[in-house]
Amino acid sequence: MMEDQQFCPKIIARSNDITGITQGCKFSPDGLCILTCTASDNFLRLYNTPPIPPPIPINTQQQENQGEPRKECESQSLSLENSKKPHIDLNDSWKTILSAKGGDSVRSYEWYPLMNSYQPASCAFIISCRDHPIHLIDAYNGSIRATYSPYNGLDEMESPHVLQFTPEGDRIFASGFRTDRTIHKFHVSRPGRESDILRLGKTKRSKDGQKGIVSAIAFPDKVNSAFAGSKIFAVGTYSPGSIYVYDDRLPNDEPAGVVLQGGVGVVGHGKSFGKRKRRF
Repeated sequence: MMEDQQFCPKIIARSNDITGITQGCKFSPDGLCILTCTASDNFLRLYNTPPIPPPIPINTQQQENQGEPRKECESQSLSLENSKKPHIDLNDSWKTILSAKGGDSVRSYEWYPLMNSYQPASCAFIISCRDHPIHLIDAYNGSIRATYSPYNGLDEMESPHVLQFTPEGDRIFASGFRTDRTIHKFHVSRPGRESDILRLGKTKRSKDGQKGIVSAIAFPDKVNSAFAGSKIFAVGTYSPGSIYVYDDRLPNDEPAGVVLQGGVGVVGHGKSFGKRKRRF
């Protein structure tokens, strides 16, 4: 019976200009940029994806010794210094190409799904900060292209905790409000406060509909999905936790189905959840 092979991942780039804790790290849809945010200074930083070095060919002697026990993996820095090709100097810091200051603590940010680095008009991302409206940021110069302001039932502007573009990039879904169980749907071409509102319940404390604070919104993959091109989307909540699936073509108060309900805490963009201290 063959033993599992262990491989040591090699660092191809390292940033030295980040202090504090990073709040996520997201590749752009075209894979040429990486966007991240730091909690200490509320800065969003943009990096170019570093070039990936070509694989090192395996010589005949290494192939013959594949059956021998592997030595304990050395540290990444030591293995990089001893490797002949390609040589990577980690002293050369991975530089930020753009930085944008958030107005306050950053709650959520998302790339425009049709972003293409060779089409400057498509290079943008949205950001939500505490006590600030949603901003559409230009990824080339950091300027604000548009602003979207969700207002609650008391006619007060309230910043969302969750942002998500539709796969087509024509609308922005914003939720995670503490005053109302709602999802605001903004048309990208119409900045301002005008939005369609999906109500997850009649009131904040009513027993109908989906309960809890929205913590994640997810859409099917635009290409590699059986539901590509459909109008369905999933909404995850916590306290109490649940996952509901909605059809954007149905009335706002009717979910298309319930996936999970009770005993579930959805975290981060609907891609994982925790239950009884276990992680999935």
